Amino acid sequence: MRHGRHFCYACLWVVAIYSLVCQAEHEFYERDEEAMTLVNCVHDSAPRFGKRICDCGYRNEDFIAPQFEGSTTEIEIANCKSLRIRKDTFSQLFQLTKLTIINVEDLMLETSAFDFTRNAPSARLKIELINDVIEEVPSHLVKGPIAEISFTRCRIGVFKPFSISTVHEQLYALTFDECLINRIERHAFKRFEVNELTINGSKFFKPIPSQSFYEVEVLERFLISNSSFYAILPSAFVLKNVTNLAIRHSEFTDASGDSFVLQIRKAVSIVGNYFAKIDDTVLQGIGLDSSYYRRNSERPTLQFHNNRIGQITGSRIMMFSDEFDVSLRTIYVEQSITCDQMNSLKQSNLVISHPDEIYFGSSHEGRDFKSFQDIRRVQCAEDNFWFYLIIGAVSVSIFLVLVTLLVSWYCVAQKKKKSLKQKMVMPEPRTYRETQIVMQIENHGLLKTDL
Repeated sequence: MRHGRHFCYACLWVVAIYSLVCQAEHEFYERDEEAMTLVNCVHDSAPRFGKRICDCGYRNEDFIAPQFEGSTTEIEIANCKSLRIRKDTFSQLFQLTKLTIINVEDLMLETSAFDFTRNAPSARLKIELINDVIEEVPSHLVKGPIAEISFTRCRIGVFKPFSISTVHEQLYALTFDECLINRIERHAFKRFEVNELTINGSKFFKPIPSQSFYEVEVLERFLISNSSFYAILPSAFVLKNVTNLAIRHSEFTDASGDSFVLQIRKAVSIVGNYFAKIDDTVLQGIGLDSSYYRRNSERPTLQFHNNRIGQITGSRIMMFSDEFDVSLRTIYVEQSITCDQMNSLKQSNLVISHPDEIYFGSSHEGRDFKSFQDIRRVQCAEDNFWFYLIIGAVSVSIFLVLVTLLVSWYCVAQKKKKSLKQKMVMPEPRTYRETQIVMQIENHGLLKTDL
């Protein structure tokens, strides 16, 4: 009982301290907001209707956006050194079609700052953030029927988890145009539908972790163009129902694992990119949506054209899903290969099908390239030539030694034969006439003896 009483007292103390902390925090925010200046907004038409323009005039003050209400159709907030958008700033609007926040050096967004749950779905709201510096895009930033969200020339510190996830209606477009993005956290973009997802002219300074874009349905086009990525981790982009995928003229410092896990409904185009370091399985996760063959009978084309690769991690050049017809054209790989590596690469269907389209570096600087076919035909053929030449030279040398031994043996044998002939007693040579005279003398002498 005594222990239970002490525990209750401890709980009461914790509750009291928590209440004091919350009250202090609330008072801090109240004082903080009191120190801020409401942005002066003017109407370009009748009050409560039409477009409202709010201009901070670049004054060195901390501004806070007023709470809007009514049937205002457009809002523009511009030219602020510091601007805070609170949670309920736009929650009372029901006809807004466009919100633009432009030229803000420190844009502070609270959770649910873009809450448009009362806005009519027919209004098709477009949110534009232009030339803003945003230290943090908070979780659950947007709510309600929103048609488009675009970040243009923005500097963003971090996208928190679920930054864009609770969009009630299908987005038409989510765009990052010429943005500098420091960090994206896991599940920052999760479970919503968008017609077009575009990343253009943007730079990402930190690795994009797994499932940053997770179960996002891109119904029309996913486009990455003229952008730079520090690193993309496995399953960074997990997208569904992508009709067209295009990755063009972009740079990837490091791409590992199945970075792109996509379900494609039509075509893939990967053209003019530079991969400084890449796993051979990076694009293997790009597969075909199950509904494709209900509409088509032939396999779609995956274009991999005019790309440059610094270093490949893995035993293959690149690995693609067997569900595509791969169109390969002019691929430059800066790293050089040996003839032993070439022999293993000959087993790859990709290399067998495109031996004249894959080029490997022939110098340490990676500036000079030779096609796989030329390396096999010239460089490795020369290696084989010298190998056979050495074998031939050794064989000829052995043959010459054997011939020399045989000739020496023959010469010695002839000398021995001549010396034997010189030791035999040979009769003096005679003419035929002399021989007859000798025979007659011998015969005559013999007859005399007999007589």
